[in-house]
Amino acid sequence: MLIKNATIYSILTIVLLFVACSSDNDFPGKAGDPQIQSTQVPKTAYFGDSIPFSAQVSDSKVPLSTLKAQLFYGEDMISETIIRTKEDGLYEGKIIAPFLKGVPDGTATMKLILQDIHFTLKEETFSIDLKRPQYDYITFVSESGASIDLILTESNTYIGASMEGDPKLQKGTFIAPKYGANGNPITFGWQGSGIKEGSTAPITFISVNASPYVMSFNTLTYERSPFTLYRLNGQDMNFVDGSFQIDIDLNKGDRLVTENIEGLNNYWIDPDYLNISESGEISFAAINGKYRVIAVEAQNPYFRIQTLDKDGKKATLKSDGTGAIWIAGYGIAKPSMNIGQPGWSPGKMLCMAPVAPKVYRLTAKASGEKGLGQIRTDYLGFKFFYQDDWGSEFGKANYAEEKGLIPSRVSISNGGDINLTAEQSLEEGKTYVITLDCTNGPEMAIIKVEEKL
Repeated sequence: MLIKNATIYSILTIVLLFVACSSDNDFPGKAGDPQIQSTQVPKTAYFGDSIPFSAQVSDSKVPLSTLKAQLFYGEDMISETIIRTKEDGLYEGKIIAPFLKGVPDGTATMKLILQDIHFTLKEETFSIDLKRPQYDYITFVSESGASIDLILTESNTYIGASMEGDPKLQKGTFIAPKYGANGNPITFGWQGSGIKEGSTAPITFISVNASPYVMSFNTLTYERSPFTLYRLNGQDMNFVDGSFQIDIDLNKGDRLVTENIEGLNNYWIDPDYLNISESGEISFAAINGKYRVIAVEAQNPYFRIQTLDKDGKKATLKSDGTGAIWIAGYGIAKPSMNIGQPGWSPGKMLCMAPVAPKVYRLTAKASGEKGLGQIRTDYLGFKFFYQDDWGSEFGKANYAEEKGLIPSRVSISNGGDINLTAEQSLEEGKTYVITLDCTNGPEMAIIKVEEKL
């Protein structure tokens, strides 16, 4: 009880001392008197400018703390600059007027807000007429480093011609030069699902005409051309993450008819999902279902095909053996070893083709690590998953039966990793077929690796 009373007494003493000490300096303290004078703020500016400003500031009662400059487009604050004001005096700064898509010429609002150490505020507001720069030209820079100037033809619209011999599909960025006394260079690149200022990721251009073809870009709407949509079986494909893709119902034997895809004869055709006739017609080889077809314009272009469920999501393997089987790891690839190994990256796994109900297959030609085959001759290190992510996976216990080259040349670890048997290899140029039969469910699967004759 004495300890409790002593504690209460000590707390009261501290409170009384604090009140006594702060009677003349209450926290946050008595209001100061911040003043803003001799302000210099331009009445006009351009989108993309670093807008200069200055102000003479003072407070006759308490020290100052900060001078904030805030820029508003309508009700939205889109830029802010904070300057520490340790003492009275003249302060100068700059605030960015962001260059944004779809914002027309108009009036922006700048606020200068002065604050002292007792949180007393003084605010002044200024109107700035903002205009979109009309550059003499902007420059398209391709991934190869070649550049093309696009000339201003009408408000915000720039047009030029590709160089002789340029491919029908090329990628690059636009660079707008510094405009006016306070301007900044602006780069336009790809971000997410569209063009974004400040991005340096390449934008894709696709022309149906041979080069030289007309290229254009609008710095207000961010529309660009040429950009011809790929089409599959009469449907537009969506442009997602730099590639065209479509979710589509396909039946075994359906013909795949493409439009606007140049160089289709250079595409690697996945032999498990697709058949190609002597005349070049492509037909679907897997079972009836919903699939995602992605036209990947890589070093070795190909159609990446993934099985979907009825809701349009990547399919997963069900307990009855239906769904999809995914492969992660190394020594296996699509379209080729040099660019297509999935590694241990969720979202990048290979989807085996369902060639019959509950039966999945991957056909691969053997090559070296940097070759154009789909399976490596001297190293295997991959495994099978129920989904394109971490989670359920195949261990050795999943297999009721092992056939073909297992275990003489190919082995399975207890954890389910597919490896080469010690001192064994696959033959360069030979084709190997991996089949997983889940007719009796994934926990009683039959796995077979065979060399195709």
